[in-house]
Amino acid sequence: MKDHLFLSLCIILMSTALGAQNITSNAAYKARMDSLNRVYVAIINEWNETIPPHFREAMRLEKEAEEHPELKESLLAIATKERETGQSSMPALQERMNDNQAERQALMDKYALVFEDAFPYFRMRKQFSKDSLSVLLKQSSKEIQRSAVGKALRKYIKNRQRVEGEPFRKFRCYDVNGKRFDWDLTKGKKVFLIHDGLWCMTHGMDNSAFRKYLQYLSEKAPNCLSLIVVNCEEKKELLAAVEEYGLQDFCVVSEFDKDRGVLNWLYNDTTTPTCHHIDERGILVKTTEGVDQDYLEEEFLSIR
Repeated sequence: MKDHLFLSLCIILMSTALGAQNITSNAAYKARMDSLNRVYVAIINEWNETIPPHFREAMRLEKEAEEHPELKESLLAIATKERETGQSSMPALQERMNDNQAERQALMDKYALVFEDAFPYFRMRKQFSKDSLSVLLKQSSKEIQRSAVGKALRKYIKNRQRVEGEPFRKFRCYDVNGKRFDWDLTKGKKVFLIHDGLWCMTHGMDNSAFRKYLQYLSEKAPNCLSLIVVNCEEKKELLAAVEEYGLQDFCVVSEFDKDRGVLNWLYNDTTTPTCHHIDERGILVKTTEGVDQDYLEEEFLSIR
């Protein structure tokens, strides 16, 4: 019932907006979103410049404390202060990021009908029945229906989403050189597929942490292939991610369809990172939001 009420409200708002918006809205949307993007990048840069150095220094001091027991107490006290200094800056920066995201969301909702990337219903698909999504898509403009996000939503509506216990469907993806990924590399192996969210796993503090963890997994479980799928649209974006996180020795690919690819509309990934654990038979045995180290290491790989 609530779904139908909200759907009716959405249709009313869409009809009203269609009469009120015009082509100039695209320029207005882009100008404001570009401004908000610049602010967001500035906040991220400030976060990376002010917080990680304190945590890195704390880790250095803690390691030094282990090597010099006679100085352990004083070194750990300094390390604690370094961590507290880093943590003290986090709430204000997080609040600024939240405010920025709220402004972006409000802007996207306002111009959802004229700018296809802002059409919110594919992103919000888990909140609606497929019947309701179908109505919303039909009520949208032809421009949106023909757009990439409109097509992704249509695929989501028409296809049954895959679940745990079913064969994992291989999809077309490419490496940093534009070469199509060869799924034969996964034959007879377990696959730990990490769908995007690299920044979330490091929080901007130590970009090498994820690479080190993948190295640990490859050493402990050589019959497991770690496959990182990055949401992006161009090879240069994929290359930038590989270089930023030091993943040159690992399989890093992209569908080059941003966040509208097979993993989104067929496997319903909405959170990044989403991790898919695929066994040697090619069966999807478990999907997790984020890296569940206990399940991964104890049950899936049996390395501890």
